[in-house]
Amino acid sequence: MKNWRVYGISAIIALFFTISCEKSDDTIDAANSLALPLYESMAIDFSDFTDDSNSGKSTALVYNDKAPNGNWFFSQIVVGVWNSTLFTTLAVPVASFKSAFAHSPEDLGDNIWQWTYQVDGFTSQYTARLTGEVTGEEVLWKMYITKIGIGAFEEFLWFSGSSAMDGNSGFWILNQSPENPVAMLRIDWERTNDEIGNIRYTWVRELDEQENDDMFKDSYLEYGLQDGDFDAYFNAYAYDSNRQDFSDVRIEWNRETFVGRVRAFNYFEDEEWHCWDGNGEDVPCE
Repeated sequence: MKNWRVYGISAIIALFFTISCEKSDDTIDAANSLALPLYESMAIDFSDFTDDSNSGKSTALVYNDKAPNGNWFFSQIVVGVWNSTLFTTLAVPVASFKSAFAHSPEDLGDNIWQWTYQVDGFTSQYTARLTGEVTGEEVLWKMYITKIGIGAFEEFLWFSGSSAMDGNSGFWILNQSPENPVAMLRIDWERTNDEIGNIRYTWVRELDEQENDDMFKDSYLEYGLQDGDFDAYFNAYAYDSNRQDFSDVRIEWNRETFVGRVRAFNYFEDEEWHCWDGNGEDVPCE
């Protein structure tokens, strides 16, 4: 019951954080240009759930009857499956969107703006073409990517989306790959002041790699801000292959102190909170 599908990837999660999660500007400093949505509307900062020593938590793993680092580590595994999706399978489109903030768009007329540039951070050569079309009260976004060299492919629509004109809400649809051009992930987001206040990643792929029904479909991870000592949270709803059913996990933590707690009936076999301190070590809940 406790062996989630996500648990198997725990050993490699730490490899998926080479792309920086630093906050980026949401506008281009060029007169009369179209503003991009926040980079975090696609990839929020997951660093509170990594083994990065800069996060303020210990990198030492303490083994108990459940998992290394117990409660925090279990939360890391749950969050990590979504982070790995963004920075492995979908690393190219995510990095391509981030690179757009370093470039100024061209006005093509008819309320269409275009960013064209080489994508940084890869040994292969990728060229991105991002368009934003103003239509009434929303902006329609399309990201086309071309690869040159080994495994080359022609221009591919890797993701699309829409954002409100005020930049406070929107969504993205990310396709899996040029080889399998099907929708894999939907991201719905809302902005609060200068940061993302709520975002939900939903697995929308219909078929898995073997062309069978994708049992993970409709799984989601929701991130949000809230009042109180635990000012941020994750709600996870994911398919458990052992139970052959979906399971719920609620994670709450303080973004300044890193103190947090998790509740997951199917893992802990109770409805209680399970807490950790600022070093990620298990502590009794107050």
